[in-house]
Amino acid sequence: MEVFGNIEALKGAIEKRYTSKIKEVEKEKEKALSKIDNELQKELGVLRPHMETITDAEVKKTHSMILSEEKLKVKREFEEKRESIISSVFKEARKKAKKVAHSTEYMDFVKKNMPEEEDISIIGDSEYHKKIIPGLKVDKNIIGVRVESKGAIYDFTLDNMIASKKDILRHEVSKVLFS
Repeated sequence: MEVFGNIEALKGAIEKRYTSKIKEVEKEKEKALSKIDNELQKELGVLRPHMETITDAEVKKTHSMILSEEKLKVKREFEEKRESIISSVFKEARKKAKKVAHSTEYMDFVKKNMPEEEDISIIGDSEYHKKIIPGLKVDKNIIGVRVESKGAIYDFTLDNMIASKKDILRHEVSKVLFS
C-alpha cells in the first residue's frame, strides 16, 4: 500500500482493503451460521422423534384417563338408574301389598298364626281388619297386622316381610330386570 500524496487513491486503497476484509468476515460469518444451522437441524432431527414419542405417550395417557372417567361416569349413572328402578319396584310392591293385606288368604294366615291368648293387643292398617278382628287398633303407618302378647310381638306386616327379604328380593328384581 504505497501510495504517497494522492489522498483519493489512499482512501480508495483503504476502502478496498477493508471491503475485502469485511467480505471475508461476512463469508466466515455465513459459514459459521450455516454450520450452526446444520447442527441445529441435526439436533432437531434427533429431538423430533423423541418429542413425538413423548407427545404420543401424553396423548394416549390423557385419552386413557378421559375414557376411564367417562366409563366411571356412565357406570355411576347406570347404577343410579338401576337403583331408581329397583326402588320403584319396591314402591309398587308396597302399593300392591295393601291388596294382599286385605285378602281373605292373608287374614286366614294371621288368624292361624296369632296366639290364642286373651290378653293381646292387635294393630292393623285399616277398618277392614277391625271388622274381622274385634278390638283391633288402626295404625295407617303399617300394612297388615301386628300382634303383641305378653311382651312378644308377632309381626305379620307386609312391610316387615318385604324388609326382611329385601336383599334377596333386590337381587332377584335386579336379575329379572337387568339380565
